[in-house]
Amino acid sequence: MKKLFVSVAVVTTLALSGCATPPIPVNYAPSSIKSAAGSLSVSDFSYFPSTPTAPKVVASNQIRNTAMGEIKIDRDVSKFVRDAVFSELRVVGIKTNDSSKVLSGEVEEFLIDDLGYSVDWTLRIKYVLTDATSKKIVFSSTKNTQRNTAKFANVFGALNETIKINIEQLIDDANFVKAIQ
Repeated sequence: MKKLFVSVAVVTTLALSGCATPPIPVNYAPSSIKSAAGSLSVSDFSYFPSTPTAPKVVASNQIRNTAMGEIKIDRDVSKFVRDAVFSELRVVGIKTNDSSKVLSGEVEEFLIDDLGYSVDWTLRIKYVLTDATSKKIVFSSTKNTQRNTAKFANVFGALNETIKINIEQLIDDANFVKAIQ
């Protein structure tokens, strides 16, 4: 009886450990062909779905999705998105070493609706530019990106493209460009 119990315990442990997926290593490659001028520094971003006040709390490195399983990346979503914003702004020509204007952001929603025959992506980021001396907010805007991709597309390419499109909405905002001059 004891051998049977141990055997069942070992098999159960092995079966359940197969369900655990390690975090996926991801890299962001800036790819915008836009250009812009101005200067700022990029501060920390936050990730609302990982805060205790979120309707459905997820891990800080988890991108919400609707199908079975979890999508966890190898770093916090807030850091991944912040670094993507920094890289993309620098590539388009914005100087990122001006500590007098500080850009921060809150990732309000990052959802991959992967249930069904296609994938719907939603990325909503609230960007806030603050004057470091006066602590006055000089620009604030929420950019929402929604797109649809094929179910079996290059998921890393789709992830990067979704983030890039959101950042390009910021770069295209005349009020943002004016605020970083």
